[in-house]
Amino acid sequence: MKIVYGEQLNNQQIQTVNEVALNCGVMFDTARLLFYRKQDTIEKAKHFLNPSKTGFHNPLLLKDMDKAVERINEARLLSQNILIFGDYDADGVCATTILYNCLKDFGIENITAFVPERENGYGLSVETIKGFLTNKNIDLLITVDCGISDFEVIEEIKALGIDVIVTDHHEPPENLPNCTKINPKITGQDYPFDALCGAGVAYKLGYALIGEKADDYLDFVALATVADSMDLIDENRDIVAEGLKLFNNQSKMRLCMKYLIGENTKAITSQTLAYAVAPRVNAGGRMGDANCALQLFIEKNPNKIFDLAVKLNAYNTQRQVVCDEIYREAKEKIQKYGLHKRSAILVKDQNWQAGVIGIVSARLVEEYGKPVIVFAGQGDYLKGSARSVDAINIHEAITANKDYLMGFGGHFQAAGVSISKENFIAFDKAINKYIKEQYAGVDTTQKLYVEWEINEKFSFNFAREISLLEPFGVGNKSPLFATAVKDIEALPLKENSPHYSFKTNAIDMLDFNGQNDVMPLSLDIDKKVVFETNLSTFKGKEYLKGYVKAVCVDYKDMSNLTLDAFNVQLDTLLQEEDEFEIIDKTQIEIKNGYGTLYVVSDEKNLKNYPQLKDLNRSFIKVESKNCSNEIVYAPIEIIDGYERVIYLDKPYLVQKSTAKNYVVKDYVGYKIIDNISTDRSVFKQIFAYLLTLKNRQVNSLVDFAKTYSNDFNKEQFLFTLKVFIELGIFSVKNKVLYYDEKVKNTLTNSKLYSKIIALKG
Repeated sequence: MKIVYGEQLNNQQIQTVNEVALNCGVMFDTARLLFYRKQDTIEKAKHFLNPSKTGFHNPLLLKDMDKAVERINEARLLSQNILIFGDYDADGVCATTILYNCLKDFGIENITAFVPERENGYGLSVETIKGFLTNKNIDLLITVDCGISDFEVIEEIKALGIDVIVTDHHEPPENLPNCTKINPKITGQDYPFDALCGAGVAYKLGYALIGEKADDYLDFVALATVADSMDLIDENRDIVAEGLKLFNNQSKMRLCMKYLIGENTKAITSQTLAYAVAPRVNAGGRMGDANCALQLFIEKNPNKIFDLAVKLNAYNTQRQVVCDEIYREAKEKIQKYGLHKRSAILVKDQNWQAGVIGIVSARLVEEYGKPVIVFAGQGDYLKGSARSVDAINIHEAITANKDYLMGFGGHFQAAGVSISKENFIAFDKAINKYIKEQYAGVDTTQKLYVEWEINEKFSFNFAREISLLEPFGVGNKSPLFATAVKDIEALPLKENSPHYSFKTNAIDMLDFNGQNDVMPLSLDIDKKVVFETNLSTFKGKEYLKGYVKAVCVDYKDMSNLTLDAFNVQLDTLLQEEDEFEIIDKTQIEIKNGYGTLYVVSDEKNLKNYPQLKDLNRSFIKVESKNCSNEIVYAPIEIIDGYERVIYLDKPYLVQKSTAKNYVVKDYVGYKIIDNISTDRSVFKQIFAYLLTLKNRQVNSLVDFAKTYSNDFNKEQFLFTLKVFIELGIFSVKNKVLYYDEKVKNTLTNSKLYSKIIALKG
């Protein structure tokens, strides 16, 4: 993980920030956050800090809006039948709900609202429309969140005698539908903002019909805007802020939303919508029942609302189980076939559920740090969902290889594709070749965008003012900060808890599911803790915590880790040794970006390999999850997937792995056995000294050795202590050193002691 900080301000920019702070009545640091978000004038900053309906744009500025209003008014006067055709995701369901209610409020009675199921595919379907015609006539079809790319389908629908109005927000193709169409992305119009979601466009149409009455549905617009990952800037920020007011007004909050959110004593924020409501709304479509969410939103009967909400919540639980299962199976396939060593990971299974593969793709990208396309589908074709890292435009890569596909669509970091099974292998090879060639040398390291580093006490006032920047989301991320630390002891919140807490000079930290951070935090080495702030109140007292987002360790200088490395090497001595081949130093080269792990047992020896100086480094645990080339110092184990493991100095143990092992003959590594003695007299001296240390606190054996070894060699002290603990003479319980005088044992019963004796010959 690479930290990217906000730009350093020059004198002119500092003056601008000061002026904004003074005129807006906020701290300099708050104004600096505004500056980073391009709110660099007093007028912009004031509106940003006070989002409201005053920032809404006139819907009649949208091209064809007047035509749509005229045609809908005609339908009302003639009592015509209207079909609203939406989409199966949260944006489509909300858009359908909004327009359905606005048309009802406009005085139209004959309305049918419909969202297709995900398995039927995105967009209009002539067959679906014909199915409606068997029951009753359709005079006007209005699409929401779809339709802009359906030129041919719309021509067929018009041939059935149905008028069509398209409302959409997706990228318009060259060949636009020949009908009334409202889309802020269509060129040649006066509307000043083009990033509305589908529900936002539906709301604009509703407002053009019924005016301020449409504001009653801003909660749906806010939910859809957040769920569809729209940038929370300009009008979207105002929309979400106004929608959240409805969520936080107990008299106006919908019963369906109360049931989806559950018991909630805190203010509802954009994060609540993103992580609590949107997944549940989407769960219906993902599990094959998108209509459940639509019915929940338009239902009036409280009992039915409860039943539908329970059903959606159950779908969400089921979705999580299915996602976890597919994620596990996908990882097994990736490891089995070595897919993580390629430029892009394409993985498929005909039994996977297509509705959730996008979520799985996103998780795999986070896991492996490279583009992923997960495919599912039975029959002759597959549906794939692609996700990517910041540095690689997956939509561009797919577009370059579109000849293999039946269809595709998407944007920079996410896309969907459909492909015949017979073309899968060729497409896999082609897209991997394209990414390898086009992005050669590109740094694909996942980046963490941090405002700035704070090492003094974090200000409560600043933490309070950060909330003025809400709602947070895409385009306006919750601010992240970093603080520098050395060795830190992270403690579980309670016994067996996966959550940890620790203190820094800047702020007290909470690290949720932070088991993997405990070891890196404890090392005596430079590191940065990246966090976001959280203010809470309990029994009238305000508390400020930092929520840990990442622990970024700098492994360039590992000189302070000698004793830690020695401790690991003692533990690995008892492992089963693997076979290896001796090679010369001149054979060390970097062949490509993946597949080789370089192991060093003495970090001083890295100076002998200048060709490896730019590789990422790790300690004890290999940080790379995609088997990219990496140097690891004193690893506890070698993860599967690497093709080659090259020991840069001569170790006493080559660890078992699935890789081919090589040991460089020129350099001898850390002389583990030369620095310690097995002489019984030495053990007697340390035993007598340890008796004076019983009942002392032991945070870790390494720290204990560093603190109390005194005149003894630290390695000798640690080795002796580990032997005594193995024999049961001493023990560590609840971080306290205990001596058991009842235990009588001999040194030769220690496997570690015997192993060292054998190595010394």
